[in-house]
Amino acid sequence: MNTSAFAPKAEFAALLDGDDEAIDLFRAALCIAAEHYPQLEPEDSYQRLAKLVEQAREHIDTRQSLEEIASQLCYLLYQQVGFSGDSKDYYNPDNSYINRVLETHRGIPITLALVYMGVGEALGLNIDGVGFPGHFLLKLRPAEDDKSSGKPQTESVIIDPFAGQILSIADCKDLLGVSSGNSLPFKPEFLNSISKRAILQRMLGNLKAIYLNTADYPQALSLCDRLLLLDNNSVQDRIDRAGVLEKLECYEPAAQDLEQLLKHKPPLQGQQALQRKIKELRALIQGKPH
Repeated sequence: MNTSAFAPKAEFAALLDGDDEAIDLFRAALCIAAEHYPQLEPEDSYQRLAKLVEQAREHIDTRQSLEEIASQLCYLLYQQVGFSGDSKDYYNPDNSYINRVLETHRGIPITLALVYMGVGEALGLNIDGVGFPGHFLLKLRPAEDDKSSGKPQTESVIIDPFAGQILSIADCKDLLGVSSGNSLPFKPEFLNSISKRAILQRMLGNLKAIYLNTADYPQALSLCDRLLLLDNNSVQDRIDRAGVLEKLECYEPAAQDLEQLLKHKPPLQGQQALQRKIKELRALIQGKPH
């Protein structure tokens, strides 16, 4: 691979140009990381993943039951290799960048899940992301041909990559209670698989929140740009980008983002407030020294 030709912004946009299933999640995650680490060499991360796949092929018997496979996968990655959740420094941005997670073996649920998915897919497993509220999970599904075999369907297995363990439904209910402060009742659809675009949105959204909270506006702007590539109609991401642009004294682009919101169908509430804010931004342009 010619890593000198790595162009993360262009590649990220190109990866989204097609069916959701065709998106290379690992590559997209590297594109996100390269925005923060411009010297990132993708081949280093691919080699680390390849080594994990090699170990998995030695230690995991894919002919066994889904629960046994999931147990072996967790044992390898969590117990033997040491991939685990960083509960001490959870909001460290490095925990959200796949290159650093592969180097440090620490991360948050969604980036650790990408490691499990990368290994699982290389083994031919059907492993999906689960957008569980407050705590990303994984689902190991039966082989597709099982669906048409006429045999009784094996239940999918839920994995928590943060803790490296299999979860029962009761465990998922307990986890939701902790993550939501017992404010959210459990629903079976919380364990549905989500699309690759939704996974990327969640990854980017986590990072955006971190950089907004630390007032790192250049980094936050980059993330808003990526989020709007995923969903150009996202109201919150456009509002956030306008706010970041204002902080960076880029008043005209901020005004243009807010003007886009005025075109939203159906019309958004607070149209007059938006119009006032646009006028305020344009007034700042007039008063800005040249």
